[in-house]
Amino acid sequence: MSSWRFKDKMILADSLGTTLSGSHAIYATDVEFNIESEADKDELETAYSGASLEVFYGEHITLNFKTPLAMSGTAGATPAFAPLMLACGFVQVANASSVTYTRSTPTKAISLMRFGSNTHKISEMLGTVSLSLEKGIPKLNWQFKGLFSPPVASTAAPAVDWERWKRPETLGVASSSDFKLNNTKRTLHKLNIDMGNNVVFDRAINYEEIIIAGHESSANITLTADALTAFNPFDDVGKIQNFEFSHGTAAGKKVTVLGRFQMPQPKYASLESELTGYEFDGKLVPSGAGNDELSFVFE
Repeated sequence: MSSWRFKDKMILADSLGTTLSGSHAIYATDVEFNIESEADKDELETAYSGASLEVFYGEHITLNFKTPLAMSGTAGATPAFAPLMLACGFVQVANASSVTYTRSTPTKAISLMRFGSNTHKISEMLGTVSLSLEKGIPKLNWQFKGLFSPPVASTAAPAVDWERWKRPETLGVASSSDFKLNNTKRTLHKLNIDMGNNVVFDRAINYEEIIIAGHESSANITLTADALTAFNPFDDVGKIQNFEFSHGTAAGKKVTVLGRFQMPQPKYASLESELTGYEFDGKLVPSGAGNDELSFVFE
């Protein structure tokens, strides 16, 4: 017997075609696993009232969870969640000092989702990811869809070495967290970035597949409202401005997030200090070259 109370759950994931083991375990929290399907009613004419039988088909999986924005611990080495980045439509370019992720063609993933004595194999996984930065540990929120398979009886949980999931430093001055907008340092209170992939279960009579049917990335940024002589965002509405968030103190612990942000009309925000801030809720817009509105650099 397994206990839901003690969160007897485990996710193993990597690129499609990989034989999964404990080394592919995902350091996940807030795990949500759902089986989705369509249904047709059996519209039998009867002389009595009541619910009709339904026929279910087109089963597929949604799998949502959070991970820390974990570093590799070694400059030029890929982070532990690299296969998840690829399945969200990033391409990976590594050299001796850094690993960079930019938008490109997605690489499908495979996952084993273990619930106590039941294990589901999820294949053809694609997804989207968002980044939430405010306080404490920076987190990534992953949302995936994949093809369904019935559960099989689980064997004993594989041995897992969580050492490859290097805990990120908490956000703050001591961790060299910094933010620039249009190449000028600004006081950042909150940053949320959503890759905005439209992940779809595409089905026909003789075909079914998970696809990414386009994307629209966005960002929500809260900054201190400095004096207008120092920062007047009302003059920049509609303009494309680059932002850069950087974090981490040493090689193997650093990450930089870069975005091409179209400045929206600012909204006034009340900060925790009760001072005035600006909230910007806008789109990340690619240049004419395409696929360059968002990138991650791990160093």
